[in-house]
Amino acid sequence: MLPDETDTIAAIASARGAAARGVIRVAGPDAVRVVAGRLDEDSAGRLTAARRPVLIEGGRLRLELAGVDRTAAADLYVWPDQRSYVRQPSVELHLPGSPPLLEAALRSLTEGGARLAQPGEFTLRAVLSGRIDLTQAEAVLGVIDARGDADLATALRQLAGGLAGPLGAVREDLLSLLADIEAGLDFVDEEDVVFIEPEETLRRLGEAQQHVAAAARQASDRDAAGELPTVVIAGPPNAGKSTLLNALDQLAGVDQSAVPALVSEQAGSTRDRVSRVLSVGGVRFELTDTAGETAAVDETSLDSAAQCERARSVEHALVVLRCRPADAASPSPARAAVAGQETIELQTKSDLTDAAPPAGVLAVSASRGDGLDALLNQITAAVTELAGGEMVASTANRCREALRETEHALGRAAELVSAGADDLVALELRTALAGLGRVLGDADNDEVLDRIFSRFCIGK
Repeated sequence: MLPDETDTIAAIASARGAAARGVIRVAGPDAVRVVAGRLDEDSAGRLTAARRPVLIEGGRLRLELAGVDRTAAADLYVWPDQRSYVRQPSVELHLPGSPPLLEAALRSLTEGGARLAQPGEFTLRAVLSGRIDLTQAEAVLGVIDARGDADLATALRQLAGGLAGPLGAVREDLLSLLADIEAGLDFVDEEDVVFIEPEETLRRLGEAQQHVAAAARQASDRDAAGELPTVVIAGPPNAGKSTLLNALDQLAGVDQSAVPALVSEQAGSTRDRVSRVLSVGGVRFELTDTAGETAAVDETSLDSAAQCERARSVEHALVVLRCRPADAASPSPARAAVAGQETIELQTKSDLTDAAPPAGVLAVSASRGDGLDALLNQITAAVTELAGGEMVASTANRCREALRETEHALGRAAELVSAGADDLVALELRTALAGLGRVLGDADNDEVLDRIFSRFCIGK
């Protein structure tokens, strides 16, 4: 059950703990009346007379502190109409940042008629009023939980509409396509009236599916707790993958006390995933070493299990480092490009040869350190572009699942076009549009909203 939007709510909006200043936020139809009722006469008069956003300095808020009636100095930022964050009358009180004083001020406001806000209720009201969409609401949480500059930059781009922009364009085209198809159904008996050719329908469905697939891959396996982008080291056994992991970890690893990955002259010594968190120029990512690529015969063997784990790691990686040692007998086979994923081709053990690497391949030597700085630069550039570029993926599982549903519906629609079943094509398009609507903020599901905003702190 969603909280009542007609209630006037209040909460401490600043961080916990002592500080020079603290903030209490009040919003709702009676926000001005509630706050004015707890102020000195002069400040209350200026507040109730406000007809546009205004700053009222030098107010005095009446409160009870340690059993004694007192007043506290408060500056008031006032939005008396719908131009506030929540599109309701709102007042922010900026007071001395003493926790007991802020708690006393909050009690004073609730005694005056406000209700304590629930977690995320201010941002929920911003969504319900149309001020922001759901992806932007989740970005607010991302800003709060940001662990570094890169996390913050990604959340801010999402807050600015990084996901809503490109997928919004996809939705607009699908709406237009649906209109053409349904118009054709209305004139099904008119042989000379063709609103859209099957080839054009397939082309537009393919383009939409490609955009949605890229967004879904970026969102895959990243939940609201903020999983890091994954960079996977892949290649044949004895390609120097574990040595490379250790070398990069020494250069940029977050936990320098981590035990190094096992390095052995014997091929296939790595069976389990080994991961390290790296940070380069404020960009954090998880670097993972995988088992060497082999053709496992016995499906019950440890090698087979390791190969399955390796395949899953590569499939869900944002960036794949394809390793081929300089002393390999044959070149690496070409790997098909995957939407939303970048592959960096590496010639490892470059100290074993004087020959230049093939075009588009970076030569690295983990033992001598050759090419490692250049490799880290390429990795961070790829992670920044894919995880923090214009197509910013929401970190919530809700978005990932909805995008996958949309992608599958578009695929089914394309199959039905070839069968001439336009009525079923229209049905699948509606399913796809419903999935996009859940991502882009057409939210009419209380359970979805409850799940999102329960993760916020009070006052946001």
